[in-house]
Amino acid sequence: MISQGLKTMEKPSHQLENLSRVIETVHRLRAPGGCAWDRAQTHQTLRQYLIEEAHEVLDVLDQIHSTEDLKKEKIRLAFQEELGDLLMQVLLHSEMTRETGAFGIDDVAAALNEKLIRRHPHVFGEAKADSESSAFEAWEKQKAKEKAANPDAGVLDGVPKGLPALQRAARVIEKVTKVGFQWSDMQGPLAKVEEELGEFKAEVLALEKADPKSEEASLIREKIKNELGDLLFTLANVGYLMKINPEDALREQLHRFEGRFKHIERRLKEHGKTPDQSNLDEMDRYWNEAKAIEKSGR
Repeated sequence: MISQGLKTMEKPSHQLENLSRVIETVHRLRAPGGCAWDRAQTHQTLRQYLIEEAHEVLDVLDQIHSTEDLKKEKIRLAFQEELGDLLMQVLLHSEMTRETGAFGIDDVAAALNEKLIRRHPHVFGEAKADSESSAFEAWEKQKAKEKAANPDAGVLDGVPKGLPALQRAARVIEKVTKVGFQWSDMQGPLAKVEEELGEFKAEVLALEKADPKSEEASLIREKIKNELGDLLFTLANVGYLMKINPEDALREQLHRFEGRFKHIERRLKEHGKTPDQSNLDEMDRYWNEAKAIEKSGR
């Protein structure tokens, strides 16, 4: 049935040639006589680079707000380069597994292709989905069928533990919401924010009264950490219900913060100062100045 849904299309030979070339290049880098650094790497030593390359792609994505931005040469070339660096990580890991006889990049591609076809019955099968929401439902329904075949599968399976914490929180919330573990309106989550904020503030005030070197202070700090986690998770849930990704929201806030602080540094430099030679009142004045410039669109 799936094969009947597939359409024949002409293979872009030049694209396949480029992919073949880069696969061969990675093979030579890892082969005897290749690059000593690449040959020394393991799946574990490459972990940090996989994370870094993924985040460098995200840094470029933060600059792309529409297809018009891709017409800007600087952004276009940066996006192309960072995607290539991320692809390099996939190719390196696949080359390492090929060396052990486990699987190669062709097996990775074949498995991905099979999964894409299997999870798109509305494209490659007879199911119907004429909207974004119905297409997503068809994808989720197929995933549920696959999960049902595994008796040990749980609701939170499939959420990578290595995700940034806020991103992981959003995925956990998404998963439990789909099985009904969620408030029906915003009153519950907003009340929960107030509750968690109150508990957080109470512990912070308690710490101010405690002897900083006492065991009591140490226990309170642990409680503060727990309460902060509860508060952040609750805010992440509010973001989910408002269709706002908390990771994206914080990334954008960091971008604004960095821009405003750079403005402070520029203004201080005009007066022959650095931040450590200034004071909070002066820096706060320039901070508000930066916010005003943002609002004016200058």
